[in-house]
Amino acid sequence: MRLGEPGPLSEGDKTTAGDTVEKTIDNALWAFKQEIKHQTENLVDIVLEAAVSCSHKTLHYALLLGLLHGENPDWVSSFIGAAGQRFERELQAGEVVGPRLLLRLFACLTHTSVLHSNDVLGLMERTVDVAMKQATAGADPSGLTWQPWCDQLVYAVLGALVWGGARLKAAASDEHEALMQKVQQYMDARLTQESVELRPMYGANDATDAVAASDSGGAGFLGQLWHAVQVLRQEPQTLQQQEDIDPNDPDAPQHHDDPEPPLQQLEIQGIPMQLVTAYVNKLKGQAVELPPISLPDAVPGVEFDAAQLGLVGRAEVAIKLQGRYPARGGMRILESQYTDGSRGALERFIAEEMIIDLLAAFDAHRVELAQMLCSGLPLPYDYSGLLCETLFAQLLRLPHPRLTPVAFSALIAHTALLRPAFPRYLAGSVRQLYLRLQFLAPELAGRLADVLAHFISNMSFRWPWDKYRMGLAQPPGGPQRTFLIAVLHDLVKLTSWDHQLLLQETPAEFLALLGDQPGFVGLPMPLPYPPPAAPPAGLPAVQQLQLQQQQGGGGTDGQGEVQQVPEARDEGGDEQMTEADGSAAAAGDSTVHEQDAAAGSAAGTDEAMQHIEQQQQQQQSEAGPSLRQQAGGDAAMAEADAGQQEQQQPEVQDPEMLWAGKLLGVMQSRPPPEYKPLTYEQVIEWIDKQEMAQQLGSPAAHLRAVIRAVLAAGSKSCSHCYVLIERYSPYLLKLMEQLDEEQQQQQQQHEEGAEQVKSGQQMVLDTLG
Repeated sequence: MRLGEPGPLSEGDKTTAGDTVEKTIDNALWAFKQEIKHQTENLVDIVLEAAVSCSHKTLHYALLLGLLHGENPDWVSSFIGAAGQRFERELQAGEVVGPRLLLRLFACLTHTSVLHSNDVLGLMERTVDVAMKQATAGADPSGLTWQPWCDQLVYAVLGALVWGGARLKAAASDEHEALMQKVQQYMDARLTQESVELRPMYGANDATDAVAASDSGGAGFLGQLWHAVQVLRQEPQTLQQQEDIDPNDPDAPQHHDDPEPPLQQLEIQGIPMQLVTAYVNKLKGQAVELPPISLPDAVPGVEFDAAQLGLVGRAEVAIKLQGRYPARGGMRILESQYTDGSRGALERFIAEEMIIDLLAAFDAHRVELAQMLCSGLPLPYDYSGLLCETLFAQLLRLPHPRLTPVAFSALIAHTALLRPAFPRYLAGSVRQLYLRLQFLAPELAGRLADVLAHFISNMSFRWPWDKYRMGLAQPPGGPQRTFLIAVLHDLVKLTSWDHQLLLQETPAEFLALLGDQPGFVGLPMPLPYPPPAAPPAGLPAVQQLQLQQQQGGGGTDGQGEVQQVPEARDEGGDEQMTEADGSAAAAGDSTVHEQDAAAGSAAGTDEAMQHIEQQQQQQQSEAGPSLRQQAGGDAAMAEADAGQQEQQQPEVQDPEMLWAGKLLGVMQSRPPPEYKPLTYEQVIEWIDKQEMAQQLGSPAAHLRAVIRAVLAAGSKSCSHCYVLIERYSPYLLKLMEQLDEEQQQQQQQHEEGAEQVKSGQQMVLDTLG
């Protein structure tokens, strides 16, 4: 992944890849030779997988193989043989991603004198012949049973031609032109030129709206790529002609008036050919031949000829092929000056290919993926706008996104932190899509709202809401208004209705779109610690303050000085305890200190659990009378408090809900003397000690009660829910296994009983017979 990138190999690693790009190649070549010398097992497969996965470093690996070819041609020949076998095997199985990247590698190996240009162009021509054979067979006049497969073959050839560039044509111009003519014949023969059903927009603002003209990278993409590749048909100067021309010779032919561009002008900035030029004197190996590669004659996976299939059969094959070979994904959201600048269409294609290939290869490594997208691409220009547009295009791809919306949310958040210019283009992309919501497909609007809510929550809920006020003036059901409501509801799901940052950073008129806070039915009520008693009203202010400090600080140390209990925090350390929990914990701490002073020993885990049980039993028996009533004085206030507490904590009749509430109180408790949440082992120990499974009577009821408590404890936010589920997943899996065993036993008993009944019936019939 770091091949060709100067600097340390990884964070915290003292070794470096090199101070310059050339130094990184030299160091990698030396390490490569050492691996070959020690005969590292499966080295060919490892390098082959790396060259395919890190597709943005294809030319770097081609250069590395070219430098190695001069000293160890046997190993390079074995590598080429393994690459050819993998190309054939995957293509016969109907896979297209691996063969496309390998064909790109073959084209780059012609630059480093490893492969013959004629062999690579011949393989490309044979690949186009396979597609052309299917296109002209006439078995399916609709083309739906063959065109998705054939388009992928031609797409792989055109992509390899772009990486081969003008140098590949200069080395074999006749074969190159013959290949281009065959591609032209296929483009004329293909039936579907645009996938209208994959358009993300149902309409357009005007005739020049590029966003509405997209078809999610469907059939229309191949036509656009073919149009961009036409620049390679121009006649550049060959390398030999450039070397023979002396720029200081006044009699030398001048080409500044020549309308045909020179070779350097046809080279693409995204393909670092200057790196190959720096090592041109060391690339002196004898080129090897490609191994024999057989190509499939028919569409892989289609068992019958399309001519023999009926209408329904062809429809089934078409659906299968569209699912196997989905659209590439693509949408023009921003103006070209923010994404392409003055660069050509091939520059955009190369950059998009690098981004899309990395998304597919490193989906499981999100942090490394974000780092490579932000700083690992060999692009010598600022591509922040193009990166943003490509990510949104893959998110809004039809019929399905390339990654899940949650994955895009995390990736966009990481990218916004690593590239300072990225948030500006992100806001512009969301703004352009927001203005076209009346045309955008509802499915895509939902994906956009989901990702935007995740991004806002990761950015401390800061967002330029003022630019989205047009949705406030729309009637209910308006597209912009509906989108804003969806974003706000997603924000509430990610946090809570009363999240402070959400309320502070979001304007009140936008919060009004949420409506009234809904009630929650069926959640178990936790059993918290009782609040501390309030000081009598008749005490002077100084004595009241001292009493409050003693209650909140855990008593005195014997010398009259108030001890301070460390501020209690939850396990993640992200929020302070609420005022009631803090006071309750402090009151409990005071009691424990007095007991410790008398007994001379600290309370352990068992004592903490006994304390929890006593508090819960006390609350259940007393039904929660207000302690202010005892200090009190005001019967009306006490009566109102008692009624409110009774309303907030209704009596639970369901045993499962009762035990779920007990378990929730244990999970959320912070028992003295440490005032820290109980660990997973302590909670499970409490469950076993209380014989919760036996009290509920069945594994199913036990499992439901634990699940309710876990979900209620994690209802604060999505991240809390993830943490709680992951923490208690071993115990939940254990309960599920017990439930499965019980169900299997019941099923076995049922079958045995049915067998006995059947035997008895047969005995009766035999007796009667």
